[in-house]
Amino acid sequence: MTGTQGRRPILAIAVALSMGTALIVHSPGSGAQTLERRVDRLEDRVSGQAMMRMMNQSEQLQREVTTLRGEIERLQRQIDDIRSQQRELYLDLDGRLQALESAGDEEATADGPAAGEPAPADASEDPAGEAQADTGASDGGDAETDSADAAAREAYDAAFSELRAGRYDAAAAAFQGFLQDYPEADLAANARYWLGESHYVVRDFDTALESFEQVVDNHAGSRKHPDALLKIGYVHLEQGRDEQGRAALREVIEAFPDSTAASLAQQRLDAR
Repeated sequence: MTGTQGRRPILAIAVALSMGTALIVHSPGSGAQTLERRVDRLEDRVSGQAMMRMMNQSEQLQREVTTLRGEIERLQRQIDDIRSQQRELYLDLDGRLQALESAGDEEATADGPAAGEPAPADASEDPAGEAQADTGASDGGDAETDSADAAAREAYDAAFSELRAGRYDAAAAAFQGFLQDYPEADLAANARYWLGESHYVVRDFDTALESFEQVVDNHAGSRKHPDALLKIGYVHLEQGRDEQGRAALREVIEAFPDSTAASLAQQRLDAR
């Protein structure tokens, strides 16, 4: 046997051993484990990316919510400002009407009775003589009447001051107290009207409507009658009763055509 022939079996054995080792290294079980590890790494990577996307989306949503909250707060402030302006306009308008009424009362006192008011007693009757016939009782009664009128006026002015200052709850309580203490006072109709206004400006429409309706029902001859009827129309419109609101406004125009309330009623009808 030559040297070459002797080495051939040895080479064959070496090749066989190498192939066996390779088969061991690349066995099916080992490949599955490698594939599983690769899948795990991919899942970890995908999970991390998904988590990042979710976090980014969450932050974006939070920013959008913050922006929307700021917008809502801004709109709410605008609404509050508009309501405040409306209240100031109502009070300013009603204050001017009050001043006109006061001026009208002073003119009526200086020039004589206003249209529709009862005429004074006949000149042949002597009120002074009647007073002299019972001086004690008459003088005492006049003093008590003057004192009651002064107290009523003071209570009314105090309630109206609360309203003008924007303390609507306090104004409503003060006008309610006035009506309880002085239900027959000359200013009762005015007090009841302003009681309604105290509720109207804070949008307590149901309570306001009750007061305005009482002015119309119980003080038909009052100077506040057309104003109360106007506000009845406003309340109906605010609460979505358009037909009743328009009917009340038309009644103001028909019953009091030359009044400021009639002009306001027409403006409101034209605007709808």
